[in-house]
Amino acid sequence: MIQSRSGTIFILVIILFSSFLFTLKLGQVSVSYTDIWRTLTEPDQNELLKDIILHLRLPRIVFAVLIGAGLSLCGYVMQATIQNPLADPYILGISSGASLGAAVAISVRVSLKGIIADEVWVSILAFIGALSAMVLVHLISNFRNRTTTTRLILSGVIINSLCIAITNLLIYFTKDLEGARNITFWTMGSLSDIHWSQVIVLAFIQIFVLLYFVTQSRSLNLISLGDEPAGTLGVDVQQKRKVYLLIITFLTGIIVSQCGIIGFVGLVVPHAVRVICRTSNSGILPVLLLSGSIFMVLVDALSRSIIPNQEIPIGIITSLIGAPVFLLIFIQRN
Repeated sequence: MIQSRSGTIFILVIILFSSFLFTLKLGQVSVSYTDIWRTLTEPDQNELLKDIILHLRLPRIVFAVLIGAGLSLCGYVMQATIQNPLADPYILGISSGASLGAAVAISVRVSLKGIIADEVWVSILAFIGALSAMVLVHLISNFRNRTTTTRLILSGVIINSLCIAITNLLIYFTKDLEGARNITFWTMGSLSDIHWSQVIVLAFIQIFVLLYFVTQSRSLNLISLGDEPAGTLGVDVQQKRKVYLLIITFLTGIIVSQCGIIGFVGLVVPHAVRVICRTSNSGILPVLLLSGSIFMVLVDALSRSIIPNQEIPIGIITSLIGAPVFLLIFIQRN
């Protein structure tokens, strides 16, 4: 099993590296692998190529790697915690809640502007929106103290629809055309305007989140078996569940605040990884993170290449892929 897993990880690393280089070439300006190598190794290169490769394409692809890994981790932890393979930050309304918070920050444009950066303000409200959505899902699913995983999923669908409806109302009533376009951006998801500062912040946050869940692999394994077995073996299930969902909500809010709603990644990738890698949480995490990164890099490449000289919002493509997968899992679980 160890050799097999090591071989799988090695193959995924090669695929990710190849996808990375291939995507770096894509765009309206033709770039060869020689141009990429010279730009990365020789400082006195064409300034236009340097800007395209180092400041436009490279941060975008690195960010795609990060959000692919991050959303996959969120989906996997949520599914293990809730004990349902249908759980996902998008389906449970967390992504939509974060998008609504970001939309409110964009539409209002008041208060803290000038005291803290606009991007920070958007991130704060995105987290508040994601947390509020998660709390509402919990309250609705726990109505009359009869929480089940099915009620949790249905509650998420309700909150998801509500957040999308309110966001659309904001778009409809926004008089500022630029603000309306920015809000629309959050509802469809895009990696078109990513900077290195965003990449560094997200990488820093995800490293700490990942390290935490690596230390929690035993608890995740036990909780995924059910509340009673985990409780019998000394795991405080309710406390762990609250902490895990809070961390996942925080990470989802940060991701959505930077690139909008990118749905179903946390559903598609963990489901595919479980099919090919049946092992413990500690063993499956490297495969999960690499698979999520590859998926997002390739989807981003697809969004930029389907229509010549035009970009399709990445959230549309992930939804087109994720909806059939959701239906498949739903049918398999009767």
